[in-house]
Amino acid sequence: MGACGARSFHTTSAMRKSDDFYSVLGVKRDASAAEIKKAYYQLAKKYHPDANKDPSAKDKFIKIQEAYDTLSDESKRRSYDQFGTADPTGGMGGGPGAGFGGFENMEDILSQMFGGAFGGAQGRRSGPGRTSNAGGFASVGEDIEAVATVPFMAAVTGTTTSVTITPIVKCEPCSGAGAKKGAKRHTCSLCHGTGQATFTMGGFHVQQSCPQCGGEGWTVSPKDQCASCGGKGRVRERKTVQVNVPAGCDSGMRIRMAGMGDVPVEGEGPAGDLYVRLRVLPSEVFKRKGADTYCSANVPFTTAILGGSVRVPTVDGDVEVKIKPGTQPGEELRLRGKGIRKVNSSARGDQYLSLRVRLPTQMSDRQRQLIEQFAEEDGSKDGAVKDDGAKDDGTSKESSNKENSKKDTGFFSRIKKDIEENFGKKKHKDDDKK
Repeated sequence: MGACGARSFHTTSAMRKSDDFYSVLGVKRDASAAEIKKAYYQLAKKYHPDANKDPSAKDKFIKIQEAYDTLSDESKRRSYDQFGTADPTGGMGGGPGAGFGGFENMEDILSQMFGGAFGGAQGRRSGPGRTSNAGGFASVGEDIEAVATVPFMAAVTGTTTSVTITPIVKCEPCSGAGAKKGAKRHTCSLCHGTGQATFTMGGFHVQQSCPQCGGEGWTVSPKDQCASCGGKGRVRERKTVQVNVPAGCDSGMRIRMAGMGDVPVEGEGPAGDLYVRLRVLPSEVFKRKGADTYCSANVPFTTAILGGSVRVPTVDGDVEVKIKPGTQPGEELRLRGKGIRKVNSSARGDQYLSLRVRLPTQMSDRQRQLIEQFAEEDGSKDGAVKDDGAKDDGTSKESSNKENSKKDTGFFSRIKKDIEENFGKKKHKDDDKK
C-alpha cells in the first residue's frame, strides 16, 4: 500500500518531466512573458471543459494551466529551466487548488471567455460592507475619481467645494429593469432564474453570475426594452456634488465619498466610491513642506543692528516677532505651532522665517557720516573715503586695500560697501561740481 502511494506520488512528478511546459504552450524556451500569456489564453479558451466537450479536453486544460502557472512565475520558471520542475524537492506544493493560481488566473480566463461577466464590475471579492452572491463574488460598482482645485488658504483652514461627475446610475424611467412599463420579463434560459451559472473546472465546481442575464435571473425581449437605456437598465448621469475639504489638506491627497461611484453594470449591489483628488494652488507668500510653512520677512538694518521687533505673516494672520541685536542677513527663525494644522489632528506644524535685512537706498550726509564713523571704530573700514577730485598713483591705496580686504568680512562692512556702491557716485558728482 505504501508502494502504491509512492507510485502515485511519483507519477505526477514523472508527468511533469515528460510534458515539457514550453511544448504544452507551444512557445520557445526564450519566449517573453507576454508571448507565454497570449499562448495560454488561446489554449485555455480552446480546451476549457465548458467550451470543449472532447473527453480529453479536461486533461489538456489541466496541463495547460500547470504549464502557465510555472512559466508565468519568474522564480518557478528559473527552477524549471534548471531542474526540470518548479519544485526541486519533487513535492506537489501549493495546497488545495495548487496548479490553479488560487483562481486568480481562472478569473482572467472567464473574463476573456464570457466578456468580463466573471471579473470586471462583479469580480471583486466580498469583504466588510460588501454583499456577495452565491458564487462568493460581490456585485459592486466601480470607483470613480474627480479632481478639485482649491486655493492655498482654503486648504489650510478647510472648505467646501464642488465637483462635477458622471457616474453610472440606474435608469429612472425603467427603475433599472431595462424594460418598458408593463412589459413582461422572461426567465433566463441559461440559469433558469437563479442568476448563477455553475460549471466544472479541473474537478472544481465554480459558480459565477450568469453571463446571459447578468445575474438578474430574467431577460427582456428587444421589442420590450426601455428606450432610455436601450434595455441595459443603466445610464450615465451628470451631477454636481459638494465635497468637504478638511483643514490641512495638501495636493495629491484623496477624499473618499462612499457610495458616490458607479452602480453595478449588472445585478444588484452597492455603488462604488468617489475619490476626489485635491490640487492646491500655490501661495504668493508661503511655501509648504507637509505641515510646515516657509516665508521671508524684511528687517530694517537698524533693527537688525540694535534689535527690536517686526510684524510677519502667518497662516493665522500677522504676528509680532522679536529680532535680537546683531541679527545676520538670511538668519532663520522658527515659530513653533504657527504652521498648518495636520489633517484630522489638533497638532500643528511650524513656520520657518528667513530674515532679509533691508538696506536704505537713500541717506543724508549725517547718516553717511555716522555709518563711516561706526565702520572706522569697528575696524571694518576699507580706508578713508577720499574725495574723487584728489588723485594719487593708486600704489599705496591698492596695497592698503589688499591688506584691509582680509578684514572685510563683517556684517557692517557689507552694509558700508553696499552704501558706498549706491551713493559713492552721487557724492563724487557733487564734489566735482564744487
